[in-house]
Amino acid sequence: MNRSSYRHSRRLVVAASTGIVLTALLAGCGGAGGTVASSATGGAADTQGKASAACGAVPTIAPKDPDGAVKALPADLRKAYNAYGEDVFASAWRDKKKLGRPAKVGLSYLPASNAFAASVVKQLDASFAAAKAKGLVQGTLVKRIMTDPATMTPAEQIRGYNELVDSGVDIIYITPLSGDAMVSAVDAAGKKGVVTVALSSTIRSKYAVNVAENSYLNVARPAALVAKQLDGKGNVVVVRGFQGLSTETIGYKAVKDVLAACPDMKVLGEVNGAFVPPVAKAELLKFLSSHPQKIDMVAQLGVMGSGVYAAFDSTGRKVPKVVDAGASASSLASWKKLAAADGYETAGTGGNGTQEAKAWFTVGMMVMGGEGPKVGTITREPSVITKANLADYLPAGATPSDLGEVMDGEAWMPQAYLDQFFDHPAAPATN
Repeated sequence: MNRSSYRHSRRLVVAASTGIVLTALLAGCGGAGGTVASSATGGAADTQGKASAACGAVPTIAPKDPDGAVKALPADLRKAYNAYGEDVFASAWRDKKKLGRPAKVGLSYLPASNAFAASVVKQLDASFAAAKAKGLVQGTLVKRIMTDPATMTPAEQIRGYNELVDSGVDIIYITPLSGDAMVSAVDAAGKKGVVTVALSSTIRSKYAVNVAENSYLNVARPAALVAKQLDGKGNVVVVRGFQGLSTETIGYKAVKDVLAACPDMKVLGEVNGAFVPPVAKAELLKFLSSHPQKIDMVAQLGVMGSGVYAAFDSTGRKVPKVVDAGASASSLASWKKLAAADGYETAGTGGNGTQEAKAWFTVGMMVMGGEGPKVGTITREPSVITKANLADYLPAGATPSDLGEVMDGEAWMPQAYLDQFFDHPAAPATN
């Protein structure tokens, strides 16, 4: 939900709630990704509780925990659910028995239109092959992948998903175009015994197991660090994503909460970048042309860091601290270039498709193995990028025009971490 930039041209913006959703979802996460369900169907993006933090610190907000599933987790895991913007249900699969035979596996996915998506599909194929060699799965990975990001619809994905169910698969891996639109289909499949495992997005069904970043923390963590670097003073511009997506609403709330604790930080204005770097660049250039004031911080909500850097580079104005949520190879290369010149420092979050796909596949195999998921949503604290670990995320030779993903940096959801979310972890080596 939200790490490799969606590098297509401005024409994709006309896809609105279809094509742009792909951008936000596939940024998933270590970036702006995380929970990406449409907020149009009823307040999924609202967080509970009142933000509480000093300037330069991350607010504390209770997650939505209707079943007490988060409360029952160990304290170290509960920290990852701070301000989580979607309901976290207990899993319907907690008492599921081991399948007892190799599983039939389906994949419902969005177009592999960027580096993140391509990495996810490649890794899922590799994980499936490794699992087949161990006798965990059978046949081939049955795929229903939409082809055109400009015309795809939730209805199209639901048709493909139902085809997978009717084909007799035991488990379906999915990154949904709309998490809310999938609920009825996932409920129906779950009642037939079909497990659904979602990546980057939250499907608010007890029959879905969601593997997702925390969209709030992905923005709040680096934004708070940058505010601290500025001693809580300065002018701020906010670059919003595609409004109406819950990931955008949650990320925007994170920025507002962080800045609310810093009375000496003034928001000069906002621009709409639609989670598309070239759009963010174009809209920011318009803003800069009429705002000559010094800008100290640009808080972008995910994957648009490269567009922000490019805008300031085009004008020749001093580059502010860019909150690089969902960093890309391009944005980190710009960051390194500035650091080498004048000691530039900022903060961001990172992750890549290969890491996330490994965890995604492993979670599904653990459910099929009868290991008993304690919660319906498995999340984590974001991987925060600072000057101390920038080299761990920046690919060798990357330039400001690089279209690729960031490096691993740190393990995303290693086996030892995932084990804590299951009652009977067997630690299968599935990835």
